[in-house]
Amino acid sequence: MLITAFQVPAALVAASALFTATLAQRLEPQTNTWNSTFALTADQIAAAGLTPDLSQSINVAVRFEQTNWATGSVLADPFYTNLPGNASTAPAGSLLKLEAYTNVSTYTIAPALALSRFVYQSITFNGTLVPVSGYILWPYLPRGGAFQAPVVVWGHGTSGIYAECAPSHVRNLWNQFTAPYTLALAGYAVVAPDYAGLGVPFYPNGDPIVHPYGLSPAHGNDLLYAAQAAKAAFPSRLTRNFVVMGHSQGGGAAWAAAEQQVKLKVPGYLGTIALAPTTDGLGLARAVGLVGVASIQVANAIISVFPNVSFSDILTPLGLASNQLLEQVQGCNSVYNALALPLLFSGAVLSQPDFEDGYYINRWQNISFTGGKDFQGPLLILHGTADGSIPESFTSDAVEVTCERYPRNQLHYVRAQNVGHTSILYATQQIWMDWLDERFGLRHSSSQTRSEDNSHASSQTAARKRCTISAVGTDTPRPLNQYQSELSYYLMFSRDIYTIA
Repeated sequence: MLITAFQVPAALVAASALFTATLAQRLEPQTNTWNSTFALTADQIAAAGLTPDLSQSINVAVRFEQTNWATGSVLADPFYTNLPGNASTAPAGSLLKLEAYTNVSTYTIAPALALSRFVYQSITFNGTLVPVSGYILWPYLPRGGAFQAPVVVWGHGTSGIYAECAPSHVRNLWNQFTAPYTLALAGYAVVAPDYAGLGVPFYPNGDPIVHPYGLSPAHGNDLLYAAQAAKAAFPSRLTRNFVVMGHSQGGGAAWAAAEQQVKLKVPGYLGTIALAPTTDGLGLARAVGLVGVASIQVANAIISVFPNVSFSDILTPLGLASNQLLEQVQGCNSVYNALALPLLFSGAVLSQPDFEDGYYINRWQNISFTGGKDFQGPLLILHGTADGSIPESFTSDAVEVTCERYPRNQLHYVRAQNVGHTSILYATQQIWMDWLDERFGLRHSSSQTRSEDNSHASSQTAARKRCTISAVGTDTPRPLNQYQSELSYYLMFSRDIYTIA
């Protein structure tokens, strides 16, 4: 077909406009979107005993993280640092602050989505009021065609333990298409807390807020109260009803939210989805020989709960130096991995031997454990059998003990064959999306009508009444070893004419 002057493809028109706007600019490698020039000081290198190679690795990791801030440092952002006068007294679930229209030009969110940020009141494990930041990711069309968008409260996986590790100020909101973008594009409003200590850095009195990493009941509080505060922020555009959903650290938080809901009874709760959840973080660290490395991350949290414990009780001088360096540079996952993995492979001793099996760490294990407790269902749990971060056996054990103790509670556990830690969100997307639709009354058939091998439930299903176990992935169209295992990319800005995909 001949193309006349009036039939130029829209893509070519857009490309032409972009070319005109950038005509005077020389094309540069994509690394020109890195805008951090961070470098460790000589004092920091000496104090942590870093080699030149390790110093360089940490510099690169910090630059990567800082480059991916959408709003600059939270420590310099009034949204996170300036709290209203009622921040010390407002009850849990109260809305403290709202940015109804967040500038999305500095984020790499999917097209046709909008963003809001908010600060609300939650409570710590010890019952202290604590301000928490978060975001709301808005759909273009609410699912089901209603005026109000149905709410999914999203619990993110481990991003780090410091204020700068808040997903709400990261370009891709930390979990991008693994769930937040997918949910919002499907018509759900995603209400996503950063968790206490991530984002808002200080209490109203100026004391630092410590992120209680791994303390799932505290994270569960953050999830439940986020739903309440978001509804207060947008009473006409968000449903009162909500589902809690989370992955990894957030999976444990989501499961804990179902447990916390037994006593908190936040209105509108419809159920929980927990994917690859953390259930016994200390048990996992012990099983794989990572107690020392893990102690760097949880030391702050343990001390926040047990003030009689000091850093020197938990960490060796090298472990303490590593912890202090991470705090100084506000290092999140990338920086932690850059520092911790070489220390691990070198055989460095980071935690005190007496602490590794002492009184306080065992108490920590008891209060942070998820599973085996009463919960408000329904609860959908999904885990991949090829998970290299959290072995599926930990979830299976937690499900087993929960079902034995609470056989009448509604719990469905899905094992996904040969699926990894992050890919569980992709492999089972149809299952959890169907489950969400059912909870919100948007469909009538059960997600269990999908092809699931229920042989794992065996004769125990009848005895457990409403607690069931099934499997997926036994009849995939292609051999299991032909499927992409995990993410092999990250989102980055496309600012040049040649960066088209």
